[in-house]
Amino acid sequence: MLKFGQALKIVLEDTKPMEWEWVVLSRVHRRVLAEDVTAQNNIPYTDNSAMDGYAIDTDDLKNVPRELKVVGVVACGKSVNKRLKLGEAMAIMTGAPIPEGCNSVVPVEDTERVASGIVRILRQIKPGKNVRYSGEDVRKGEVVLEKGTALGPGELGMLASMGRKRVRVFQKPVVAILVTGNEIIEPGERLRPGKVRDINTFSLRGLVEKFGGVPLPLGIAGDEKVKLLRKMRKGLNSDIMLISGGVSMGRFDFVREALTSLGYKERFWKVAMKPGMPISFGYIGRMPVFGLPGNPVSSMVSFLEFVRPLMMKLVDRAVDLPEISAFLRTPIVKKDNRRHFLRVKLDYRNHKYFASLTGPQGSGILKSMIECDGIAIIPENTKALKVGDRVTVQLVV
Repeated sequence: MLKFGQALKIVLEDTKPMEWEWVVLSRVHRRVLAEDVTAQNNIPYTDNSAMDGYAIDTDDLKNVPRELKVVGVVACGKSVNKRLKLGEAMAIMTGAPIPEGCNSVVPVEDTERVASGIVRILRQIKPGKNVRYSGEDVRKGEVVLEKGTALGPGELGMLASMGRKRVRVFQKPVVAILVTGNEIIEPGERLRPGKVRDINTFSLRGLVEKFGGVPLPLGIAGDEKVKLLRKMRKGLNSDIMLISGGVSMGRFDFVREALTSLGYKERFWKVAMKPGMPISFGYIGRMPVFGLPGNPVSSMVSFLEFVRPLMMKLVDRAVDLPEISAFLRTPIVKKDNRRHFLRVKLDYRNHKYFASLTGPQGSGILKSMIECDGIAIIPENTKALKVGDRVTVQLVV
C-alpha cells in the first residue's frame, strides 16, 4: 500500500497544462490566466483628484484662513488647459485631472464660499494631499497579473483598466463522472431495501465546478460489463475520468477488466489514508482515470486530496489547499499508520484558531462534510493527540 505522498507524486508527475484559448473579458470570471499580463500604461493614466474640492498650490496657504479666486471648474472626463497662478483655485471633482500649477486638493468641507468667484480655505494642507498620481497603482511595463492567476472581480477590474477586451485563459478540464453499482438509483426514484440513491454524481459534479472544471456526468452503470463499457466510452474524450464505487475488492476486478479492455494502465491501487484507502489511479492513453470509493465522504476527500491538485496543475495553479495551524478542542486517537483526514469546525479567538471534530468521522457520514470548515491532517506516525495540541488544517470552505 502506497504512502499518501508517494501516491500524490505519481498523480502529478506526468501532468501537462491544458491548452489555452482567447475569451472575451465579460466571460472570464473564475477562469485561469494562461499569460502574464503587463500594463501598457500607467494606472491612473494621469494625476487626478481623490475627492471633490479645490485644486490649489500649497504656497498660497502660508496663512489661513485664505481667500482665493475661483477661476474655473475641472470635471471628470474633461481636460484642462489653464495653468493656475498664485492666488487662484479651481473647483475640482473626484477623478478629474489635476491642473498645472496645483499640488494638492482641499476637500470641499474645509472651505466656504464667501462671494461669487471667491473661496475661503479654512485649514492648511500638505503638498500632494488628496492627489492620486499617475502610476500610483500600476506602472507601465509592470507585470500586474501572472500566469496561473484565477480571475475574480478585482482581477476583472484591473484587466478592464488596462484596456483588455479579451484574455488568454486555460481551457477548462472536462471531468467525466461515472457511478457504478446495481444498488444505485436516481435521486427521484422510490427508495427500496438494498438500494441507495446516487449521491456521488452530484457531490463530485459540485466539486468539479468549484475547482474550475466542466463535469460530464455519464450516469449510473450497473454491474454489467457491456453497459459499463458503453458509458466509459462516452467519457474517453474527457481530460479526467472519475469512476465512483468501483474500487472495492469484488467490484474492482470487474471494473478493472472493463478499463483494461480500453487500454487502461494502472499506476496504483490503495493508499495509506483514511478515508479513501481503496482509491485507484491510472491512465487510458493520456487521460488520468481515478477509481474513487463509493462511500460519499471517502469519495469527496479522495477528490480533494488527489483530483483537485491534478486539476490545479492542469491550469498552472498552486496544487496545495490553503492551510492554517489550529489548536485541538477534541482528543484524537489513531490506531493505524495511515494518514487521517478529519473533518473539523473552526473558531477564531484571541488571535488563535481552534478545531473541533464535526462529530462521527465514518466514511458514510455525509453530514461531516456539510458542517466542516476544514480538514485536519493527522500524519502517519502520530498515534494520539490531546486537547490543545496543534494540527494542520486544510481550508475547504
